[in-house]
Formats: sequence, C-alpha cells, structure tokens
Amino acid sequence: STVLCLSLGCFSRWTMIAHHVCHGGYDKTSASEDGYSRFKFGVGNIYRRIVDWFDWMLPEAWNVEHNLMHHYHLNEFSDPDLVQRNLKSVRDATYPKMLKYVVVGFFMLTWKWTYYAVSTFSQLE
Repeated sequence: STVLCLSLGCFSRWTMIAHHVCHGGYDKTSASEDGYSRFKFGVGNIYRRIVDWFDWMLPEAWNVEHNLMHHYHLNEFSDPDLVQRNLKSVRDATYPKMLKYVVVGFFMLTWKWTYYAVSTFSQLE
C-alpha cells in the first residue's frame, strides 16, 4: 500500500500541479514567485528538478512535445499524441481481440515509460 500511495502521489503531482504550471496557469499569481512558473518549475538546477518534477520525462522535453506539438496540432496527423495513429498497428493486427485488450492494458499501465518519456525526448532533437 505504501508503494501505491507513493505512485499515486507522484502521478497526482504531475497531473494536477505540473501540468497546469507548465501551461502557465500560475504565471500571473503570487504562486509564480515561489517557483510555480512555467519558466522556473522543474528547470534550472538539480534541486528544482527533484523537488518540482521528479519524473522520467525532462520538463523541457514535455514543454516542447505537449505545449507546442500536441496543443498546436490537436487531433491532426502531426499531433504526437494522436491515439488513432499511435495504436494503428494494434488495431490492424490479426491477433485475437482479447490479446489486443491485453496489449492496450499493458500500455495503459506503462505509457509514461514506454511511450511518453520517449516521445517527449524525441521532440527535443
């Protein structure tokens, strides 16, 4: 149960705080003075990286992939997070439907490592 709580805490911090900070949601508030600014959060030094963004992905890479590539090309072919394109090989595969559900389930549990970390990093190049 401790591992589950740690995982939930890390994931919640990423989805509920980091996501909104990196979109600039706190830039015009007093919270930005405490580091909750898209220009300070998780970047600049190892302390900020560990305290703000203790994750597999680089915050700079996430900002490029998510804020620029994803939001400016939402549901277009150039959107790196286009699920219809990214899972086409599973959809077109000839193996049984139950196995497809297992594959999708696997990616649901591991998407930050198997997809998102790689996808965000590749956008920096």
